[in-house]
Amino acid sequence: MDWFEKLNEYFPVEEMKSRQHIELLLKDKVGIYNKLENEKYVLTYVDHPNFIFVDYLFVSSSARGEGLGGEILEHLKGNGKPILLEVESLEQAEVDTE
Repeated sequence: MDWFEKLNEYFPVEEMKSRQHIELLLKDKVGIYNKLENEKYVLTYVDHPNFIFVDYLFVSSSARGEGLGGEILEHLKGNGKPILLEVESLEQAEVDTE
């Protein structure tokens, strides 16, 4: 499964950008819109001069509970910028949000 399929399978359709949109951002905004991935995670984020905005962070079900998400955020914090991300409320979220 490629990076987009992982994101598309996990995130609700109403929260997903299209593959074409993300690929266009990666092509046209080199160094600003970024993607990091391996078999355990996919991260897309905006590296703005004043902050980092996490667009999508997916951690595979087999890697959850290992602290990988925290490690990724710690890595992003290393540049000294505030990090912005959207999270789901536990009251209205899916079972795996907690």
